[in-house]
Amino acid sequence: MAGYMDETKNINENNINNSTPIDGESYKKPTSLFSALSIIQRYYVIEKNSVEDLPKEYFTYEQVWDFIKVGFKSGFIESLLLVTLLPFLQTIYPSFKLYFFNERLTIYEKIVLEGMSLFPIIASTVFLMYLSKYYKGSVTKKAIFSLFSGRSVAFLLKGIIAFLILKYLYYISYVSPNSIYNFLDFLRFLVNLFLPQEVDINVIYNYYYTYISPAIVQTSRDILITMTFFALLPFFTIFFKGLLLKRKKIKALEEYEKY
Repeated sequence: MAGYMDETKNINENNINNSTPIDGESYKKPTSLFSALSIIQRYYVIEKNSVEDLPKEYFTYEQVWDFIKVGFKSGFIESLLLVTLLPFLQTIYPSFKLYFFNERLTIYEKIVLEGMSLFPIIASTVFLMYLSKYYKGSVTKKAIFSLFSGRSVAFLLKGIIAFLILKYLYYISYVSPNSIYNFLDFLRFLVNLFLPQEVDINVIYNYYYTYISPAIVQTSRDILITMTFFALLPFFTIFFKGLLLKRKKIKALEEYEKY
């Protein structure tokens, strides 16, 4: 028995010593989701081949912060795309087409616009959920949780900020319509680029209060709800994965005791 324990100890020591990401001198900070994934994969291989679990302290506070920053950066870019695409593709474009061209969206256009507005964030979320397959040892869990945490913070912050900005825009629309008028007059040249013939500011002003202003509140809620949902979804995935692993360990222990 003592020989087995010594062998187990030697295996774990070799895994640790030969590990690039755990070795502080060889550690390279992740700069993107893919580089973070590479490091997580190495952790996974080490922990998978270790007889005993590695202490979670091998994933240092510096590495936790690095992974949080990578997740935050990724979440910031994703949320920026969502905040930009969602109002434009689902609110502005359909109403613009109806008001200025008297045409409604076809079913095909609705599907395409819905997919385009959510595709970047769905693709990234699926990628992060893919990481849950590596959610095994204590070090790997800590790395994945840090990555998810940074991304979720960015999503929630951007969702709250976008919600407050749109609510303020709705408030200004009815408290200070002259400000809206001047702003739309400034954007009139841009609107006319997409029209067969130029329209004056009064037409654009009427369009804003007919379609855009009434949709602002609902759009702000949709953004906040969508951001919150996709911020929490990866955590539900790893939580479910953790439950499955726990049940698997309990079942294996029960079978071992019976044997």
